[in-house]
Amino acid sequence: MATRAALEQELAANRSQIAGIEAEIKALRGYIASNEHVLQGQPESLRAITQEGLTKARANLARQEAELQIAQQAMSVTQRVLAKMIEVERKQAEVRKLEQDYDTITNLLEKARSDLFTLENELNTLTGPVTIPAYQLVLPDASAVALPTDRSEFLVGCTDQADRIFPDVDLTPYGGKTGGVSRRHAIIRYVNGGWTIMDLGSANGTFVNEMPIAPNVPIALQDRSRVRFGAISAMFTSASPGKTVRL
Repeated sequence: MATRAALEQELAANRSQIAGIEAEIKALRGYIASNEHVLQGQPESLRAITQEGLTKARANLARQEAELQIAQQAMSVTQRVLAKMIEVERKQAEVRKLEQDYDTITNLLEKARSDLFTLENELNTLTGPVTIPAYQLVLPDASAVALPTDRSEFLVGCTDQADRIFPDVDLTPYGGKTGGVSRRHAIIRYVNGGWTIMDLGSANGTFVNEMPIAPNVPIALQDRSRVRFGAISAMFTSASPGKTVRL
């Protein structure tokens, strides 16, 4: 595909060509008009010569007018292509700007969620003693991922050393990254004597008993519920008695 610079050069060449043809047409029309005016008053010996010149001039004028039409059509096509290319370049710049804004907003959102998670944990730590029952996620190969019993809220996801994201329940060793588990995928909470799970807007979704749950909406989680984070499936089940901690 031609570049914008090449199209601009082609457009300049079109304009130069058209200007030359228009100048030639103007000269031919002037010649024809002038000679038609004097033709009737010329002697017979000159009239034949003038008539021959007019015939050639009219034929040349017809050729020049046809060439002008072709050149104008070619210039019109070049103008449309160039205008569309400029429009595409502007839209590409707009997309790049929006992508930069999206990355900035996404990073700010992740930081805000991390801060909120920390603050909620700190608040829960101040609310009083509670016994956190021991639960675990049992994977299809029978391996179990125990939920911590020293807090009431657990981040499920995949570790990202670069961005310092370290989930309480890290599914990286269990194929989480290849299984579509986000770094901050979901939150499991123990509140008011019951469990909830909330998807954090993950890329591949969170499912309870194979039903997708809406992002940022806590859903009740029962003992032996089947949960799925992306493509990683597990059974949420009781393990053993928990311990009493300050919340």
